[in-house]
Amino acid sequence: MNKYYSLLLCSLITINFMGQKANTNFPSLIGELTETKTAPSKKTNQNKSATVIWSDSFDNAANWSISAPNLQGQWQVVTSTPSDVDQYMGAMASTSASDGFAVFNAVQYLLTATVDIQDATLEMASSIDLSGYQSVSIEFEQRYRAFNYDETYIEFSNDNGVTWQQVLINDAVVTNAPAIQEVYSLNISNYVGGSSNAKVRFRWLNQSDDDSYGSGYGWMIDDVKITVLPDNDIQNLSSWIFGENSNGLEYGRTPISQVEQNYYVGSYIYNYGALDQTNVTVNGTFTGPSSFSTTATSAIIENDSSLAVENLESLSLSVGLYNGDIVASSDADTLGSTNFNNNSFLRNFEITNDVYSIDGIGNHPSGYEALASTGTFSWATSVDNSSSDGFIVASMYDIQQPTSISNVQVLLSSSSMAGAELIVHILDTASFKNSIIYTNDVYTSDVITLQSSDISNGFIEIPTVTNTGWDPATNSSTWQEFEINPGAYYVAIELNSLANTYPIGVIDDQTVTQPAWASAIYFGLSSPPTSYTNGNAFAIRMKLSDGNVGVKEVANNISIYPNPSNGLINVNAENNLNSIVSIYDLTGKLLLSKNYPAKASIDLNNFNSGAYIVEVLNNNKIYTEKVILK
Repeated sequence: MNKYYSLLLCSLITINFMGQKANTNFPSLIGELTETKTAPSKKTNQNKSATVIWSDSFDNAANWSISAPNLQGQWQVVTSTPSDVDQYMGAMASTSASDGFAVFNAVQYLLTATVDIQDATLEMASSIDLSGYQSVSIEFEQRYRAFNYDETYIEFSNDNGVTWQQVLINDAVVTNAPAIQEVYSLNISNYVGGSSNAKVRFRWLNQSDDDSYGSGYGWMIDDVKITVLPDNDIQNLSSWIFGENSNGLEYGRTPISQVEQNYYVGSYIYNYGALDQTNVTVNGTFTGPSSFSTTATSAIIENDSSLAVENLESLSLSVGLYNGDIVASSDADTLGSTNFNNNSFLRNFEITNDVYSIDGIGNHPSGYEALASTGTFSWATSVDNSSSDGFIVASMYDIQQPTSISNVQVLLSSSSMAGAELIVHILDTASFKNSIIYTNDVYTSDVITLQSSDISNGFIEIPTVTNTGWDPATNSSTWQEFEINPGAYYVAIELNSLANTYPIGVIDDQTVTQPAWASAIYFGLSSPPTSYTNGNAFAIRMKLSDGNVGVKEVANNISIYPNPSNGLINVNAENNLNSIVSIYDLTGKLLLSKNYPAKASIDLNNFNSGAYIVEVLNNNKIYTEKVILK
């Protein structure tokens, strides 16, 4: 029901919306847009103590005007989530969903891959008199999942719909991330505060014409409220801790050998309240093996504005997990105040002996972790199937000190199947601002076939060792882990599904918003080959050995049989780990080298009769045996 609340005039000041202006005004089917701005990058929390002026729960569809249908759909007021929307983004879970809510169903057009421009609005049927309220906000419950080109706006009119201003929202939601279900709040004082003919509408826009990926999943709206702004409410939208030289990239796990001396610790603070906030302080408390605290300050944050408040701290970190709580406060919004429930942000990180990862999977605070996956199955409807083979995902790493990489671990999506193939690429480059060029590898692995044991484990470990020659004294080759010098590197995984026969994907940690260049995707078989940054954290981890180069230990868990052989030999590793098997003739010439599962049968029938050296590298240990072929 549409409700209007008559309140006494409060002495509140007008709030000017501060955001990023866009010079381009989108074409409008209804009314005139005069300005486009961008809302704060993270959804703000609802103010539970706010005084409600007007509300609507979509129990009466006549309270809303829906724009005329275009070729690609229109808004609907429904009491249950459409089945295709439910399948791809889940059911609407708003407070009063059972009595009605609004939905734009875009997935129906995405599935048909016949996409034209989409432009649809959902508008209040009647204007609201806000002449007594200068400082106001809008709150509503939404469920939304982003795709490639869809855009979501809230639009405002102070002249009963003759002209409109629009605010882009949800722009920080990552493509293909899990659907968000939340209450969204926005300061709208600068648009309709004090207006006697205020209107609000929601707009879905998608301008990707003739593109099979142009549509999206959908957007659902319910329980819209216009409220009086609180006087004092600063909100901690996000917090961070990252090294001075990492350019904003936050690592979930950092080896002790790669720890920096100085770290930025801070928060992005939004002043949602009606009044300016003075003496804003951000205090960080981290508990762990060497607990520490940090403080950053700002003299003022004006109303309806955002500011990064951070400080560069000199830290002495030890191996272990650190649990951080970063809290923002001001003179008027302090612990115990009415709106202090949104002032805290949790951030965890780990210092390890040897594991380096952007992702923090398994270490994030409870309720924070958000995971997705990307792989050969992500674009299965592509006309040229350019993602099915040669598709590459990559994560960026800063190497601060010379070290060696013993293996690369890849966390696999649940859709991965045994039989898929992987190749590890390590690329050295001074900048990640340009497109990735997969021709400057400093290391490339053999083709690795995904085994059923890898699927069971949920990950695969790929050794990064190189053959450095033959040692006649021991009648075996010498191996060493891949040595790497300081610099910026991409660790990239090439995925091959064998023409969509064996799909394979990598887990993507979307909990922490990373710089755009932190991870990337590359379509090698598209025409032309294309790449773009992803902005997340693919779970592609490195295990470093901190300079302990060389394989010196002898493996004692390897068996090779039969020996002599008629041409087929079996190599068995009791630890169930993959092995690199190399075969040499007696002069030391390498004849074969390949990664095999723990239990492998190797066909040598194309080799001449005689003696050969079979060398098995397993778990950084080596086993050598002379084998006779009859």
